[in-house]
Amino acid sequence: MLVCAFLLFFIIYLTGAVWPSYVESQGFGEGTLGLLIGLYGLALFVGRIPIGFVSALLVGRRRFVVSAGFCFMAVAFALPSAFDSRWALLGSRMLMGVGAGCFVAIAVLYALYFPPRSAMFSTAVIASFFGWGQIPANPIGGWIADEFGALAPFWLSAGLAVVGAALALFVVEPVENRARSRPVLLPRDRRLYGMAAMMGVVFFALYATVYNTTQVYAADRLNASDFTQGLLLMAYITPFVGVVLASPYLAQRASVTSVVTIGMASMGVGVLLTAWADLAVLFACEVLIGVGLGLTYGLLMALAVEEAPASQRFYAMGVFQSIYAVGMFLGPLASGYLSEAAGFSPAFVVIGAVVLLAGGVFFFARTGDSRSIVKS
Repeated sequence: MLVCAFLLFFIIYLTGAVWPSYVESQGFGEGTLGLLIGLYGLALFVGRIPIGFVSALLVGRRRFVVSAGFCFMAVAFALPSAFDSRWALLGSRMLMGVGAGCFVAIAVLYALYFPPRSAMFSTAVIASFFGWGQIPANPIGGWIADEFGALAPFWLSAGLAVVGAALALFVVEPVENRARSRPVLLPRDRRLYGMAAMMGVVFFALYATVYNTTQVYAADRLNASDFTQGLLLMAYITPFVGVVLASPYLAQRASVTSVVTIGMASMGVGVLLTAWADLAVLFACEVLIGVGLGLTYGLLMALAVEEAPASQRFYAMGVFQSIYAVGMFLGPLASGYLSEAAGFSPAFVVIGAVVLLAGGVFFFARTGDSRSIVKS
């Protein structure tokens, strides 16, 4: 399962440092780039709830969901290489999102190998693979693009996706999890939707900046190469891995509310400072954003599904990941059109302000809930 999780994110982000420069080389502006990057999130939004629903039903056969996800990604990365057109780029981003939706099955299936009391720690481990895959993928993809052309990382990703599809077929679910599961209704857990909305703000900021406008800013204003872009992404994702693994321990020492609030503050400050950054400061900003993601991602994911019944855990995870994917769609759109209309700096300021505001709302809402429980 962990190898599948690693391959999933390695494959996706092998082209992460290439997409902005490649799209611009095709003659498209920041608005079109934002739309293309955002289509990945739109596909995740549409696909994750059905993927979670199907995964809940396919007891003992969820490996086929994971394998199918890799197959979708193989086609997605072959499209830009095979067809030189705008439609190929649109189709590629959509199929990437559908394929990446299999992380719903990976995340919950991995947690099933552990007792329920360790859910927060197992969730942090599987969430960390969002970073483990990216750490080597971003600089390797940038270097391959510089040396062999922008389409070379796409071909490599397509080939590795075929390997992942075959590997996933060897996954075996825990024996005690083979009981037949009934179809589930839309979860009514208020916490699930609250945590999903917070995660949506986090990914709104990430996909508006780190995976989109920051790269354009670094290339246009700071003359950063594809390899340097990969290093910038590595500077953001490397601290994420360490911090997300430590986040359950930090939550035990302090509280989940405090840790997540500090994470939102770190991310918001990192985005705000990007508005005036030179290359050295930009690396520091990426580190702050990575720390912010690490303090929020695993904890919010665990909080979202910890109260869901075992039979609905896959579906609840699908709902959670689908809702936060809205941020992945709206973030690039907002930053793309804001950058075109007002420039880079106002875009970063607006996005950073949204993150800080969301962090404040989260803190006061959680504090208010705690006081209500104590009074009752």
